[in-house]
Amino acid sequence: MRGQGEDDKLKVPQLNDFGDTANFLDNLEARGIDWMNDARARFERMDMVNISVRIPREDLFKIKENAQELGIGYTALIRMIIHQYASGRR
Repeated sequence: MRGQGEDDKLKVPQLNDFGDTANFLDNLEARGIDWMNDARARFERMDMVNISVRIPREDLFKIKENAQELGIGYTALIRMIIHQYASGRR
């Protein structure tokens, strides 16, 4: 087991967008972080706009089922899908 020396401090890279942040958190070994004292991460919301989109009822049912399996809200899943498409990660 590693000691808790100065070299063991978490080095947080520059996180430029949602994808960078998600990748960093997906691969993070969180057990060594003192979340109360050491973690200085701040998460800022992107500038959001409201839109209205009509989609087939069956598509919405499937999206809600998939979101529930992932443990997230269906609107969050829709935002993720749109973000992936818009950023070229189809």
